[in-house]
Amino acid sequence: MRATRFVLALLSIVVLAACSSTNLTNLWVDPQASSPVVDNVLVIALDRNPEMRRFWEDALAAEFQAQGLVARQSYQLFPADLPDSQQVDIVMGRDKHDAALVAHRLDVVTNAEPSGGYRENAPAAHTNYWQRGYMVALSAATQPRSGEEKDEKARYQLDLARAGGALIWTGTTTPVDPKDAEKLRTEVAGQVVPELQKKKIIAKE
Repeated sequence: MRATRFVLALLSIVVLAACSSTNLTNLWVDPQASSPVVDNVLVIALDRNPEMRRFWEDALAAEFQAQGLVARQSYQLFPADLPDSQQVDIVMGRDKHDAALVAHRLDVVTNAEPSGGYRENAPAAHTNYWQRGYMVALSAATQPRSGEEKDEKARYQLDLARAGGALIWTGTTTPVDPKDAEKLRTEVAGQVVPELQKKKIIAKE
């Protein structure tokens, strides 16, 4: 009987660990992020390749929409160019978006091991994201990148920020092939919403 109980307990731990695993790393969340709850999101992929931009925004928006949330892709509003911080601010106020999720590629591959843990130290741009973090990422997105045209894996950072400039959640992917649509969908886009639900930033369906 004791052996059976031990095995069942061990299996429960394994199952819980599997359910809580994530391919995201360098995670951080604002302790006040869950108030108010986010249910209307603008999705922005900072990629100068129009096809990749559409794919990212469609994949991420679909994950929010599957949970009954409102999510709109930025390419529908700015089809020709990536929006700057002022344009984002205007659209978020006009369309009453609670927050925007920004995806952008990173140049340096470091700390690539996945981890479900959250760090305590806040990013430098967490209080003024749109003028600092976003504009830096936007500038980088408009420049040619090393290895961009090669079959090289890349890491992506995902930032969730409110209209006023407060960064409330951020995470970074492990290296992934940008051309592998299925992995981007399952290992990146498919893991963002569960993380936000886990932190009660967005409501569960």
